[in-house]
Amino acid sequence: MNNNTVLANSITHLPHLAAFDLIVKKRFDELQLDKLLVYLIDTVEASALPYLAAQFDVLGYKGYRLASNEAEQREIIKRAIELHRFKGTLWAVREAITSIGYADAEIIEHVENHWAKFRVIIKLGERSLNVMEIQDLIRMITEYKNERSHLADLSYILEFNNDTLSLIDESSEGPADDTIDGIFVGGNFKYDGVYSYNGERNFSQDSDTLDIKIL
Repeated sequence: MNNNTVLANSITHLPHLAAFDLIVKKRFDELQLDKLLVYLIDTVEASALPYLAAQFDVLGYKGYRLASNEAEQREIIKRAIELHRFKGTLWAVREAITSIGYADAEIIEHVENHWAKFRVIIKLGERSLNVMEIQDLIRMITEYKNERSHLADLSYILEFNNDTLSLIDESSEGPADDTIDGIFVGGNFKYDGVYSYNGERNFSQDSDTLDIKIL
């Protein structure tokens, strides 16, 4: 068989088969084989990433929703198998957080001397988080932790010209929010019978404000 044809030598002289051979050869020559290697996550077309995330079951709060850029989307897909393998462990919680860009995430177990309580500490550097991003993080942590474990709080460490500031959200009902001008903590609880009206919570719609001046 000729290497330049898909036909056997015995039939290459037939005109209609020769024409078919030219069409097939042209089509094969135009194929970009690298685009068929969809499981090379680092090089696959970006348009394929959502479908791969669905295939590997990391859509939504399992990671893909929280990825802020294409590199993080690729990273969560690459870690999908091991994340599902160890789902229900604090290791999986930390790895999931790391895969979406929080490389310095730390998990502390046995908070308040309770075997089931754990704390997540995220070093933000000069990065900021809005309310929705914080709520998404809490939902992601809930997705990967086991049912027995309880997230006591989510802490953030901010840096200001080599100085640091730590914030703690003790629950997901009133997460902290930071903006360029200040940091707002708590507030926005509804008096609906779920919480006791005993002064421990702020039931008004306003927020406490901590102003930071950098000298």
